[in-house]
Amino acid sequence: NILSKAVHAYTEKDYQNALNLFRQAGNVYGEHIVKFHIDRCLTFLNQQQVTIKEQKIEVKHTLSSSSAVIISPQTNLSIENLDIATRILLANEKKIVLTEEQKQSDISHWQLLTAQKSQNAETKIIKPIPDDFPKDLILAPLPENLNDFNWNLRRKHGISNLTKSSGLSVIVPTFNRSHILNITLACLVNQMTDYDYEVIVADDGSKEDIASIVKQYEDKLDVKYVRQKDYGYQLCAVRNLGLRTAKYDFVSILDCDMAPNPKWVQSYMELLLKDDDVALIGPRKYIDTHNITREQILNNSDLIENLPEVRTNNAVAGKDQGEISVDWRLEHFQKTENLRLCDSPFRYFSGGNVAFAKKWLDIAGWFDEEFTHWGGEDNEFGYRLFRHGCFFRAVDGGMAYHQEPPGKENETDRDEGKKITLNIVREKVPYFYRKLQPIEASHIHRVPLVSIYIPAYNCASTIQRCVDSALNQTVTDLEVCICNDGSTDNTLSVLIALYGNNPRVRILDQKNGGIASASNSAVANARGYYIAQLDSDDYIEPDAVELCLKEFLKDRSLACVYTTNRNVNPDGSLIANGYNWPEFSREKMTTAMIVHHFRMFTARAWYLTEGFDEKIENSVDYDMYLKLSEVGKFKHINKICYNRVLHGNNTSIKKLGIQKKNHFLVVNASLKRQGITHYSYDAQDNDDASRKYVFNCCATHNGVYKTVEQVDAMVSIPQQSSVALQEKQKVETSLAFSLVCSGKPQGLIKKLENILEYNPQVKVIIIHIDKRQLNVAIQSAVEIFEKENKICVLLNSEQDMENARFRQIEYHYSNFKQLTEQKIQTDYIVFDYIDNIFVQKNSVQYIQKFDMGINFGMISGYWKDSILSHKTLQNWIKEKLGKMPNELRIKGTAQGIFIKTELAKTLFGYIDEIIKKCILNNDLPKYLTEEIWLQVALLIFEKEEKTSLKKGGTLTYLPWERKLQWSQEQIQAARDGTGLPVNKYIIGNVKV
Repeated sequence: NILSKAVHAYTEKDYQNALNLFRQAGNVYGEHIVKFHIDRCLTFLNQQQVTIKEQKIEVKHTLSSSSAVIISPQTNLSIENLDIATRILLANEKKIVLTEEQKQSDISHWQLLTAQKSQNAETKIIKPIPDDFPKDLILAPLPENLNDFNWNLRRKHGISNLTKSSGLSVIVPTFNRSHILNITLACLVNQMTDYDYEVIVADDGSKEDIASIVKQYEDKLDVKYVRQKDYGYQLCAVRNLGLRTAKYDFVSILDCDMAPNPKWVQSYMELLLKDDDVALIGPRKYIDTHNITREQILNNSDLIENLPEVRTNNAVAGKDQGEISVDWRLEHFQKTENLRLCDSPFRYFSGGNVAFAKKWLDIAGWFDEEFTHWGGEDNEFGYRLFRHGCFFRAVDGGMAYHQEPPGKENETDRDEGKKITLNIVREKVPYFYRKLQPIEASHIHRVPLVSIYIPAYNCASTIQRCVDSALNQTVTDLEVCICNDGSTDNTLSVLIALYGNNPRVRILDQKNGGIASASNSAVANARGYYIAQLDSDDYIEPDAVELCLKEFLKDRSLACVYTTNRNVNPDGSLIANGYNWPEFSREKMTTAMIVHHFRMFTARAWYLTEGFDEKIENSVDYDMYLKLSEVGKFKHINKICYNRVLHGNNTSIKKLGIQKKNHFLVVNASLKRQGITHYSYDAQDNDDASRKYVFNCCATHNGVYKTVEQVDAMVSIPQQSSVALQEKQKVETSLAFSLVCSGKPQGLIKKLENILEYNPQVKVIIIHIDKRQLNVAIQSAVEIFEKENKICVLLNSEQDMENARFRQIEYHYSNFKQLTEQKIQTDYIVFDYIDNIFVQKNSVQYIQKFDMGINFGMISGYWKDSILSHKTLQNWIKEKLGKMPNELRIKGTAQGIFIKTELAKTLFGYIDEIIKKCILNNDLPKYLTEEIWLQVALLIFEKEEKTSLKKGGTLTYLPWERKLQWSQEQIQAARDGTGLPVNKYIIGNVKV
């Protein structure tokens, strides 16, 4: 249709044709639908109608995604100018004609060109982490996997300010299916949400009267109806039509046969407002609604969730499980923590039930309207989101119910359609779907797997050797993307003459902006998933790409793979092998640039950074690779794959003073990005050629991340206290809280707020946290919490977190020792965990009745065998108490143990004893020690002191994840003391 053609022309940057088509489409669909694109076309045409003449070659420029312009390929040049690999690939597709003899000759020639292998680099034994690297300088943690949306949320903390007034535009594509659409719209009426939303029904040329269905909801929904003519299966086009109509910042695609649950909008909006860099995916169940009316749905919002599940007719999307079908993705959602640990999450992006920020349409592009058969378009669109840095998350609250049509409607179309679209996906999605093939069986894909980018400035004499080395690689699924950075010699005309008709070469031209600007333009216009760097006066070995690519394919979580290089004269003669640090570490990278050519990184990793810094002149690469090292893992290959040509004009040689200044500047910028403010990286001397450094502690350290030594002033009582304050301190019971956070600190601030809300007597909170989890989000959040609440929060990472589950008591002991050493005095200490919450106020009124809150019970349950078989525990109990563990009531509950501080000093003395015994005997516990050892320590104390202490039960706790499953009414009932559900985690010693 006209609109589809217009969008296609716009996507291909044929703006004059697109302008004409959009104007025609405006007459059909309304000018407001196409106004944005008409304005954009006019802007582009006014700016970019440029014709350059160099050496009598006419070059037409078209706009690229950066400030550079793409030079359109010439079609009138001889194929003799093509490199051999490109000729072979074109011949394989029959796009050029070669005789069999010519083809075999080309293959033989190509094999000779690519036969040389990279040499091994010399290595030596090194310490990955320099000895002078400060022990308390902890770099921000990396994501656990490519799609670690929790990591992304933590690193964005305090940066993104999304407004809660944002709403959701729900696009409902439809083709006929009036009854099913009616049910879906009724379910949208039933949404229970705090957020605004609109519904846009996008009709793909239905024969049924869809408009009459929509009119029934004009008084119930903020609803719009848009329609395009029936040109066959045009799902992508009709989705785009609906998306162009959307008025809110967030959009959702909901197929007409997907009936959403009542909290569908609420579930999506809550998460989108937390992080607009995540695309949300809702699961599905299969139901039959052909006997259900819209009135039934409108009168009973729970009905859709209570309909029986059925078996789907869609063999492509469903998985049989007994008498019903289940969403085939659920198993993977569970295995990967809702895709957080998935390295290719876009494969599960089924467009019939998704939501994302509308900004991603501008970043990654719209749905590809080339897909005119069933399937594939979601994966291709999802891939582009993924490549550009979007995260994906499966959301249980996004559940929608797939309404099964009677019979096997469209089943054949789906099967046949997927056969067609799968080939398009393979052409356009190189990551995951593409396998490397020998040159004899390969061809030029529409989207390459690898892009080699080359910033070019006044390099007419060297550019051919450079580009040819990139084209003559053992991996042929690649393109070369060259940005001419306003050269004043004939570099551009040389490029056009040699590569103007080469389909594997993209040539860009821009005004001179420097190497960072040219690099940004080249990478932004590169189409591959893997991006390699090559300077215009250098050249690479034939297997350079292959060596790096193999590492990426073995470990998809890698952000960058790099080799090493040799220094050569312009004639190629060897000067010396380049500097090679044989093993990558982030700590070493923070002290020196060890990531040398040849370098390859993922497009996704690059888009997760701010790109090349165009404000600095030197150390541009060091800055860029520091940024990349903050978002993913690096791998070093000890092979010499790169030839670095030294000619005296290299910027790294000519401008040593500027380079030194920027060297230290970019490292400190990296530390700042990671929230590290207590150290600066400084030069030791004034020698421009020297990179000797020192890490200096910053006197202005602001206490965002503090060791316990740095907080003495915050918790000590002023000597000149007022009489009233002194009296208050006499009568008020003070509390210290010891928290253990052995995993990811998700919800930490909510936990701290919960402690303070229900325990205003708390004086200090100390958290034992995995040092690998410390990052800018935690640091900033803790600092803000301290300032707002005038309370001290200490972060302690003394102990490692290996085997953390069975070492919780060690972490509490470490926290207690830190408080003792700092002479921070409180009446009681409470042992707590990040995933528990209080449900009733004034715990201190209960606490102060006892010496200790603990739960004595017989050893039973899951850990029984592990506890009773622990030899060191047996011997300790027998030695101290004269009994065996199974004779004692020593099984407690970890949640909410509290102890008088003076008593805790003695009990931890016993705990220290058994810890040392376990280490000495190499007999480490395999059970939850805090539930056992404190009870044993108390019994030992009572026996040795011949006393009986006042003992109560632990505090009442409710696990965090359980709380999230409860309704607000149930939580309020628990707080009010009525209707408390039975829950094994509720300890009944505090009346609620």
